[in-house]
Amino acid sequence: MNLQDGYAVVDLETTGLDCWNDLIIEIGVSVARPGRTPETDSVLVRVDRPLPQQIVRLTGISDGDLSARGITIDEALAWFVERAAGLPLVGHNIVRFDRAFLLEAARVHRRAVEEGRYPRRVIDEVDDLPARRFIDTMALYKGLKLGQYPMEGESHVEYVQRVLDMRTPPGLRYNLQAACQDFGISTSRIRAHRAHGDVVQTQRLFEKLREAGACS
Repeated sequence: MNLQDGYAVVDLETTGLDCWNDLIIEIGVSVARPGRTPETDSVLVRVDRPLPQQIVRLTGISDGDLSARGITIDEALAWFVERAAGLPLVGHNIVRFDRAFLLEAARVHRRAVEEGRYPRRVIDEVDDLPARRFIDTMALYKGLKLGQYPMEGESHVEYVQRVLDMRTPPGLRYNLQAACQDFGISTSRIRAHRAHGDVVQTQRLFEKLREAGACS
């Protein structure tokens, strides 16, 4: 993993867990470059349906928030591409969750451009979202706790799938909050299940994982 120029931490909030039927409602990006303070920002994304009440309770995002401050998904994807700037993309469960939503949003966007509903492509599944670009802190943390490290010739995505499919010992939790608490990363003043707060926490966790040797 080439992190010489830095990396971009990514987190999405969505209307549910199914990338084929649910939609992105918030994108957070924190760009970390050597010798600089991370630059963190997020955008809300308008959707064409009422938010499920469980998502409103979980995130605190309301239909009114999206109506008043949300941008279109195409504008949000363009914002994401510009912010991430070709850097490695880091996230907690990013390989199985966030990447799947980004890929589907990119496919829908491509079809809209082909149908003439939007003037130009702003994101490409192959060029902007290749599997090799993603680094998953959930798998790195779980692998560290299990003593599982990448095998010779194993890609990061292959490592992620192998580790996350492993049986989880009783008592081991590897969600973002649990991993941060284990490393002594404060979760105070951070709004969980909001993209801005989650990318801040994930960036801190990733640095702790690098220090611990989980990411070479």
